[in-house]
Amino acid sequence: MDATDLETFVDALIDDLTPVAAREGDRPLFHLLDAPRRGVDDEAVVAVLAAAVTLRNLADHVIASAVVAAERAAIPARQHLRTGTDLLTSIGVAPGAAHRAVRVGRAAHTLPALTAQQRLGAVGIEFADAVGKGISHITSRVALSEEDRAEIVTTLMTQTTPSLVDKKARGIAITKAATSSPEEGAVPVAENTDLNDMTVVQTEDGRVAATLDLDALTGEELLAALDPLTRPIPLPDGSPDPRPVGRRRADAFGQILRTYLSGSGRPMSGGVLPHVTLIRPATQGVDTLGFGGPISTATAELIACDSTLTSVIVDHSGAPLDVGRSERLFTPLIRKGLAVRDGGCAHPGCGRPVSWCDAHHITPWSAGGTTSLDNGVLLCRLHHTAIHHGGWQVYLGPDRHPWFIPPHAQGTPTPEHLRSHARRTMTDLPTAA
Repeated sequence: MDATDLETFVDALIDDLTPVAAREGDRPLFHLLDAPRRGVDDEAVVAVLAAAVTLRNLADHVIASAVVAAERAAIPARQHLRTGTDLLTSIGVAPGAAHRAVRVGRAAHTLPALTAQQRLGAVGIEFADAVGKGISHITSRVALSEEDRAEIVTTLMTQTTPSLVDKKARGIAITKAATSSPEEGAVPVAENTDLNDMTVVQTEDGRVAATLDLDALTGEELLAALDPLTRPIPLPDGSPDPRPVGRRRADAFGQILRTYLSGSGRPMSGGVLPHVTLIRPATQGVDTLGFGGPISTATAELIACDSTLTSVIVDHSGAPLDVGRSERLFTPLIRKGLAVRDGGCAHPGCGRPVSWCDAHHITPWSAGGTTSLDNGVLLCRLHHTAIHHGGWQVYLGPDRHPWFIPPHAQGTPTPEHLRSHARRTMTDLPTAA
């Protein structure tokens, strides 16, 4: 089969999936999938499903092999592209899938047993990629003979899912590293910075998922930075922090990032200090982040409160109209006044340090609020988010200090208003200091 035969097959499959009127004795693939007859077509539908999975596996193998063949023939360079990954993305393949196809294609000659199964359509590309990454993980930690390598590949191929392949590979790496006798002066696996790795991917729903593999020292530094930020924060009524440890750890990691981004001694990105940029349409449209994509209006307002972040107004074609006004941002002098008044996060029961806090407009700038001491309040990111997303309200009381209203359902009595953290006293008198 050459390229012409492959195109003929694809065209025939497309024709068989095209909606057409049913004819006597003729039941193309479209009708089988569009209107299966209960009980009558069961076997045929399952057969089509199994064949389609095999076809998908074969197609992925052809893509992985073809893109590496294109790299060997220097096709990307002649099309002014850098790699086979760029070639795949230029013809409509998603970046993540393109990277995976290139990885699998490049590793094919080193994993003959796995590649043989791919040629039969018995192994999917996700599974093949997991085996390849598993072998790389093990060989980066301990030397393997050809016999050991072949045996490990067979072991990994007996796993049922990519996640189990990954788990098995890590277990094998730990076992072999512990039983091997390292050369004199060799760096232990746990302390080898050459093995450090981090993956960051954006999920289908717009969130960001990350995995870390760090040497012992870097890991210790991370744990030391997280530890004071991960401790539970009791609620205003003294009840325990309801956040699970994973949520507290993620919140702490976010605080580390914000502290870093608010500093001045950090590397430049595109000639300016890296920061979060919010892109806002001048008329109708969806607010977006520079890296992360579309976000809700509530999160956009949360970002617009913070002086360490930048809001960029763009027109319908994406051209910047306004990069913000200095009056919108809380100046260092006003922040100093807020620090003296609030002493840190003003949310009742919190009190996190000033350096961990955003300056929040009590009356939003977009609603006519001014950037002033009486229209500002310091909030840590957890409680800043609670104001924008969690139903909490804040206002400036007659004592010129922030007061908070807990969330409550519409039509229910308004709960008791709570003083700011800096104003907690032993009395409920509204005039208490």
